[in-house]
Amino acid sequence: MITFVGSKGGSGATFLACNLAYILAKSSNAKVALLDLNLQFGDAVLFVNDHVPSNTLADVARNIKRLDASLLSSSMVSILPNFSVLAAPEDAESAQDVRPEHIESLLKLTTSQYDFVVIDIGRTLNATGVKALDYADLIFIVLQETLPFIRDSKRLLHALHSLGYAKDKVKVVLNRYEKGGDIRLIDVETALGMKVFKTIPNSYQSVSASVNQGVPIMEISKNDAVTKALQEVAENLVEGAKAKKAGWLDSLLHHASLF
Repeated sequence: MITFVGSKGGSGATFLACNLAYILAKSSNAKVALLDLNLQFGDAVLFVNDHVPSNTLADVARNIKRLDASLLSSSMVSILPNFSVLAAPEDAESAQDVRPEHIESLLKLTTSQYDFVVIDIGRTLNATGVKALDYADLIFIVLQETLPFIRDSKRLLHALHSLGYAKDKVKVVLNRYEKGGDIRLIDVETALGMKVFKTIPNSYQSVSASVNQGVPIMEISKNDAVTKALQEVAENLVEGAKAKKAGWLDSLLHHASLF
C-alpha cells in the first residue's frame, strides 16, 4: 500500500499517484487499486478516465455493512482489466458519510483483493487520511523546488514523525525537478534532513496533455521523462514486493522445517 500526500496544494501528488498506479498495472501482471481519499476535492479518476463515475467512496461508506469483494468491484471504475479506481465523494455533503472506521474496513478488504493499493489523501491530515497512513507500507510526500513547498514539507514530516511513523516508511518525491535552479537538490535534502527518494523531471507539455485529456501520461508519451521516472518507481515497487514475498516464504519454509 502506497499513500501519496501533497505537502502543499498544486504539488502534483494526485497526478503522480494516478499515473504510478496505471503504470504498475500496465507494466506488470499486478492487480492494482487506486483509492481517492481526498474527501473534499478528490478528482483522481479524471486523471485516467474521461467519464464521471456512477459510484464513489460515499456510496461504499453508506453500504459498509454489506461491503464485500463484489460490492467493492462494482463501485469502482475499471480502467484496465487489472486496474480500478474508487472515486472520491462528489461533494462535501456526501463526504460527511465517510468515517475512519469505514476506511479501515475498506483498506482491509482492498489489500486482500489487490497486489498494490495506491492512495491519494490530498494534503489534509484528517482522521480518514491518518487511517490510510497507518496502513501504508510507504508514504510518499510530494513537493517542488520552492521555499513554500520546503517549509510545508518540513511541517508535514514533523507531523508524520509525531504520529510515530518510521523514518524508512516516509519517502520524499521531488516533482517538476529541474537542474540549475535557485534551489538545488542538495538544498532540499539539507533543509528536510533526509534524502530525496525520487526526482520527477519537469515535462510541462506532456503532463498538461495528460491532465487535460484524462489520459495517463504513459499513453500520451511512452518515452517522456516523467513516464520513464514513474516506470522506474514501479519497477522498484514490484521488485520490493517480490523480495518481501520471497523473504516471507523463506521464513515460513524455515519454520516448517523445524517441525
